[in-house]
Amino acid sequence: MIDLLFCDPIPLAQRHYERQLQDVFESGGGSATLAEWSRPVEGRTGRLGKTRMLANAVHNIRAQRSETRPVLQSWPSLGLLETRLWSSPHGSRYVMLHDPAPLRPQVGHGPRARSWAAAAPSGHRPVVLVQTAEAHRAARDQLPDHRIEQVLHPILRTQRSVPKTAVPSVIVAGQWKPARDLDLLATLGPLLRDRGWETTIVGRGWPEVDGWSVEDRFVAEDELETMLGRSWVHLLPYTRYFQSGVTVRALEMGTQTVGAATDFLTGLFGSDSPAVVRDGRGAQRYLDALTAVIEGGCPDLVEVQSAFFARARASWEVVR
Repeated sequence: MIDLLFCDPIPLAQRHYERQLQDVFESGGGSATLAEWSRPVEGRTGRLGKTRMLANAVHNIRAQRSETRPVLQSWPSLGLLETRLWSSPHGSRYVMLHDPAPLRPQVGHGPRARSWAAAAPSGHRPVVLVQTAEAHRAARDQLPDHRIEQVLHPILRTQRSVPKTAVPSVIVAGQWKPARDLDLLATLGPLLRDRGWETTIVGRGWPEVDGWSVEDRFVAEDELETMLGRSWVHLLPYTRYFQSGVTVRALEMGTQTVGAATDFLTGLFGSDSPAVVRDGRGAQRYLDALTAVIEGGCPDLVEVQSAFFARARASWEVVR
């Protein structure tokens, strides 16, 4: 694998993603190094804060143009605009689109931005990277003439574990988004509590949900890992999503995820996994899947992680 330079404009949110990316490249004989010129485009509010973030985004775009090494933009601060702006005559350029069609409004994803990015001349089209087949289809709809490559979400090579809770526990982790299935959670919560299981939701912006202990707050990286590791199951209650970094982190901590049968989840655990819910979003199907996991009906997660790591490393060889 190559020696890749990458820009991370949201390092507070993506610090773990950086570690995963570095692990994948180093295992293949290459490297993934954060650019010294990479500036953050996150965490500032108000007019002055937004001006500073825009200035940093422009700085990152200008700085990458003089690099002779391949450069990855790990999160496009200006959305689809950077699938035209993130280009250079000096070397290969890659833009990772985590959410080609965002679940909530984001800068650079409106009709004008999409049209301008799609009309990029061939010399101003970086390679667009996505992490699932569904994301590939969405990106192709947005950018019909760009080269789009699918890679797998990077993952750490080794698994870490902490003691599980004394009684079965189910966690929902990550900030609130409109695509979260509140109806499913409100139905499942009391059923799980009736069995004596612990049920916790943690992340910013969550409303109260019947049958769940809700912690509406930011969770630091180390604390999130511990909470995921101590839980018996991580529940992914989305009506729509492309991939889930929290699910990958749960796997790294030895915790199985239960969720709908999407490209992402079946690619991670296999289409025949009892943790993958098919045929709709009924609460009973989720309850059956959660029960199967609690009772030990899933494959060894060390083997699952090892296999996915090998596939992820192979997929990233398109970056060269």
